[in-house]
Amino acid sequence: MISLLVLLGVVATTASADDYKCTTVNGIEGACDLMFYQQTYAGSRLSGCGAYGSMYFWSGISATACTYATQDKTITQQLEMGIRFFDFDVGYIHPSEESLPYWEAGPVLVSVGSTATAYSRSLKKALKEIKTYMDANRDSVVSMRIKRYYPNTREIRDHLIRTLQPTFDSVFGEDGVQPTFYFTLKPLSYMVESNERMVIYLAHDFWGRLETDFR
Repeated sequence: MISLLVLLGVVATTASADDYKCTTVNGIEGACDLMFYQQTYAGSRLSGCGAYGSMYFWSGISATACTYATQDKTITQQLEMGIRFFDFDVGYIHPSEESLPYWEAGPVLVSVGSTATAYSRSLKKALKEIKTYMDANRDSVVSMRIKRYYPNTREIRDHLIRTLQPTFDSVFGEDGVQPTFYFTLKPLSYMVESNERMVIYLAHDFWGRLETDFR
């Protein structure tokens, strides 16, 4: 119940209407009348792991790229290549542990191996790239999933519940593209014209509901 209450404020955010009319969706003509689930979205797994160069173990030792890196393209480059679904696994770095120059406090992208977890850059950094691209490409519709977190402990989960909404709020604010936490049954034209163009799936540990919510 706590996680549901924490994120209700984000769900209520709605972009102000403007005069933009949908003619294409992700560059595809004739897609405006389709539902979100009727379009296929190219995606990347463990998005952002390797996108910013080296990743590091908690000890500060550089992680082996062949084991933990999944891309060598930035989030912006992935968007330019046509990626429209991002699957983020996350961890959390407390401000008191922000001792290394490549670590940023708050939710951070991670890649989990069989014996260790490698830390990439912050979730906020990835979100900023997505927002900048989507604001410049008004017909783009993007989906994002934040499902797994590491270490899988109550302490990390509670830190993420507390910090995910402020992270999204600090990036998206009230201007430009806005996220929605519901799987909309309205046509893509509604999403594009209302500027609610980024569908976000949160694990029920964060959200308080299953991933398949409907509006």
